[in-house]
Amino acid sequence: MTKQIIKIKNMTFKYDQEYLFKDFNLEIEENSFVAIIGKNGSGKSSLAKILAGLIKCDGYINIDGYLLNDLYLKKVRRILSVCLDDADEHFLGATVMDDLAFSLENLGYASSDIEVLIKETSKKFKIDNILERTSEELNNSEKEKVAIASSLIHNPKILLLDEAIHKLNASDRKLVFKILKEKVKNKDLTVIMITHDLEDTLNSDRIILLNNGKIVLDDTKEKVYVDDKIEKWGFNLPFIVKLSHNLMLYDLLDRVYLNEKEVIDKLWGSN
Repeated sequence: MTKQIIKIKNMTFKYDQEYLFKDFNLEIEENSFVAIIGKNGSGKSSLAKILAGLIKCDGYINIDGYLLNDLYLKKVRRILSVCLDDADEHFLGATVMDDLAFSLENLGYASSDIEVLIKETSKKFKIDNILERTSEELNNSEKEKVAIASSLIHNPKILLLDEAIHKLNASDRKLVFKILKEKVKNKDLTVIMITHDLEDTLNSDRIILLNNGKIVLDDTKEKVYVDDKIEKWGFNLPFIVKLSHNLMLYDLLDRVYLNEKEVIDKLWGSN
């Protein structure tokens, strides 16, 4: 039986005396990769802050068996790691190495284990050549990569990314998504990615569209992109999805494809 690692029931939250969420319900499956999208004011960033325990709300929220409240907040934060959109806010150490060590030291890891985890993580994220640099010496893509690496170094069960991908350059973005998808595939991680860029959603398994604090669309990416209904909510389809729709009009494709290689193979008959 599939485990729901996050359960939200009848959640209510007011902002400036106006309801942003009212009787909101959501479940996230363990070891899934979920993308949450929505226009400004839809509630997606507020949802991230609620799950991170940064703002309080009414209702029932259970994260991996623990209620999200003051009593279990420390346990929840060990399970659910959050990477917000401002990488500078994540940089807590004097250098990249110090920053990677910060959460491990707070969790009581031994010095020898910290050294091993920093070595493994920095190599995986290709930041082993910048360990001695300060935040001021990093470009935006490097800062984002360090922030995500720091959020993952203690092996949380859940990683919540709130617009924490968009400053990555093309090669770093490809690397980060490769790492995240491998961890999900190996059943080591559940990813919740809040993003405004629908190109990023092609890396997810499930897409949730928020509008005025309500879920108006929730399905697999294949079903979400089977037609152009998401454009009615003011979003531009990912390039390969839009291309698929256009080529289907000319009977060149028989369905929507979600990656370029599949389209090339279909059009040019690669075997």
